[in-house]
Amino acid sequence: MREFVFVLEQTLGHVAHSRNIRRALDQHAETVRSTVIPIDYHRSPGLAARIPGLRTWTFDASRQARAGLVRRLGSGPVDAIFVHTQVAAQLAGAVMQRIPTVVSLDATPLNFDSLGAPYRHTRNWPAVEALKLRLNQSVFRRAAALVAWSEWAADSLVADYGIPERKISIIHPGVDVNLFRPREQGGRRNVVRILFVGGDFERKGGTDLLQAMRPLGPLAELDVVTSSPVEPPPGVVCRVHRGLSPQSPELVKLYREADIFALPSRGDCFAQAVSEGLASGLAIVASRTGAIPEMVRDGVNGYLVPPAHPRALGRALVSLVLSSSMRREMGLASRRLAEQEHDADANNRRIIELMITVADARTRELRIA
Repeated sequence: MREFVFVLEQTLGHVAHSRNIRRALDQHAETVRSTVIPIDYHRSPGLAARIPGLRTWTFDASRQARAGLVRRLGSGPVDAIFVHTQVAAQLAGAVMQRIPTVVSLDATPLNFDSLGAPYRHTRNWPAVEALKLRLNQSVFRRAAALVAWSEWAADSLVADYGIPERKISIIHPGVDVNLFRPREQGGRRNVVRILFVGGDFERKGGTDLLQAMRPLGPLAELDVVTSSPVEPPPGVVCRVHRGLSPQSPELVKLYREADIFALPSRGDCFAQAVSEGLASGLAIVASRTGAIPEMVRDGVNGYLVPPAHPRALGRALVSLVLSSSMRREMGLASRRLAEQEHDADANNRRIIELMITVADARTRELRIA
């Protein structure tokens, strides 16, 4: 029986990812015994909050991870560790030298810097940025293997951080394709339903979507899942749903009732909500930002539009609203893509297999030594 530890961030889209990993671990309980260390978001008081140029979340996540790892290692041996994301691994260097560790990430820090403005994120002084680069390089180099959620992130690991390609596996976080699935085809509806899911309404392009909805008039209705304030313009039918948790029955029901999924983000790394739209068999309209073009094949399972471009967004929506056959064809393509590339159970099996590989490699090294 192998002993693994999973350190998992619980912020934003990482919550659903964590639940999917836990489900995969339950499926492998006969061969793998795992400890999960959740990393919850809260800002730490004290010195860390006053250090200029460094984000409190980095210190807090790293502190939580190191404390959890020390506690677990004190109770018995561990064969391998999985840490998502690199933020939580910053203070785990000594542990990573002793125990093979897989570090997972949705985006590199430089990926994130490239999307800074929509996140209200700015770069620090050059000296601080140089230090940040070295610290992250150190984490990536100490890792026995790296899991990148996308080619976009993998390319940055190679080009920006000098990590060998052989060390990187591209594994999408995936979606529960049994939970999120297309609705059964029923009678025709006169109104097309468009779904938007995004906590940060402005960054996710919600205001652009409201503007793009205006020419559609009575032909389409919008369901918005968000925690932000929303002010629909006159003439737009918009229902706002608040307090829905990831993978909740209420959220799944909204996906199943939708005809189109729209997420015109002004900036995004790898939007989990898009994966849920794929699995739900929906035509997707999304922005060409971050790794989203790896999930939406323009003209195949949806349309890609420029960020912050309501006019282009509106044209894409109009073409789908006016063509039920196009929505159906693109929805089928989305479901195929979800089953082939975004099945969380299959992808998390790959992660467990990778953990076994790095653990066995370390065992062989120790025997040779």
